[in-house]
Amino acid sequence: MKTFTYDIAIKSIGSTKDDVKVVQFGNGYQQRQPKGLAPRLENWQVSKIGTKAKIDEIKTFLDEHSVKPFLWRVTSDEPLKKYVAKGISRSPQGGRKWSLSWTMEQVLA
Repeated sequence: MKTFTYDIAIKSIGSTKDDVKVVQFGNGYQQRQPKGLAPRLENWQVSKIGTKAKIDEIKTFLDEHSVKPFLWRVTSDEPLKKYVAKGISRSPQGGRKWSLSWTMEQVLA
């Protein structure tokens, strides 16, 4: 399995999604139960600005991993986790600079 090693923008935004089954009873009482083995998975909205050659290189990596997962860690002190790339878009920024944006969606398999 390949590892994503490219630098990304510092302003990347991470969020978690809780996959929880909720049963609502009268008087406001709820029972909550996690679904599956990992009810909390991460999504990261990330971007990169660079030369067209670098952006194309990263986009090629991401295009290969829209179904097949890759390894990535948010910071150097965190464990590697599996992700797939979703919603990949790129645009020229003027001169030789290009922008690439995408979402890293955590997966288990």
